[in-house]
Amino acid sequence: MARILLAISLIALVSCGLKSQPEVETTTGTGIMGGTLVSEKAPLASGIVGIYDLQDNAICTGSLIAENFVLTAAHCVQTKPSKLKVVFGVDVDAAMATREPDVLQEVVRKVVDVKYHDSYKPEEHEEKQSDWGDIAIIKFAGTLPAGYKPVQILADSNVLRRGTVVTVAGYGVSQVDVEPVDPKKIKNLDEALEYGEVMCDDNLKNCLKVDMSGDGVLRETKAPISSIQMSEVRLDESKGHGTCAGDSGGPAYIEQNGQYYLFGVTSRGSQLCDGVGVYTNAVYYKTWIAEVMQKMK
Repeated sequence: MARILLAISLIALVSCGLKSQPEVETTTGTGIMGGTLVSEKAPLASGIVGIYDLQDNAICTGSLIAENFVLTAAHCVQTKPSKLKVVFGVDVDAAMATREPDVLQEVVRKVVDVKYHDSYKPEEHEEKQSDWGDIAIIKFAGTLPAGYKPVQILADSNVLRRGTVVTVAGYGVSQVDVEPVDPKKIKNLDEALEYGEVMCDDNLKNCLKVDMSGDGVLRETKAPISSIQMSEVRLDESKGHGTCAGDSGGPAYIEQNGQYYLFGVTSRGSQLCDGVGVYTNAVYYKTWIAEVMQKMK
């Protein structure tokens, strides 16, 4: 893996994957997001930020929804606010690697508070297949850099239809390379499985070594809606277009009259990022978002 502890994002993106399958199917060099780089001047870039976890050296993605507020996934904020940074720009790794104080002051903000929905309970995820409540709000200190502005949340989710092609974006993995591996030759197999470095079937007979790369840079792509649950939307990402580790918390947009409206927050998907993508329906939580933001002010 390009970054082993990308597992924070990966863990929540694996619920529909390999362990429920009796056989392992291998792929090599797959461009998982199947999309394009987002330029600094692109309208899409003005409302998306990176979320950097200093404790676990992990990346998530978020959307600006007000001057000092970011909407993201609950699983992205399971640490102290002081360990999280909001990062502006299309290259999170470059921003965090800089040693110039004036640059850091311009593109990095301290997180001062986080709130996630009460229904988000990871201990129940194995039994609960949908409606995880995987949504959170981050409050950060300081002003927005020039060119950045909040995105608009879709007013009515009734416009979301099966088959509608939508846009997703994030700082996550763009390539997954896998190869068969003998589980008996892997030291600390349980740990490798936990962190997503190795994936196996239920019998631990068919296993894959997984190498993920390309994270840290903002990309976008498109995929069709496959189904809509009460508080989640699922996309068909089987054509090589979709989200992967590191994209967690990022936006799913629907375009109307030339303008993008936020409706989804990247939550989880298949282990190799090549099947289904699950997005928390932000429209469903609009009242909660407004109430929490008011309390956090």
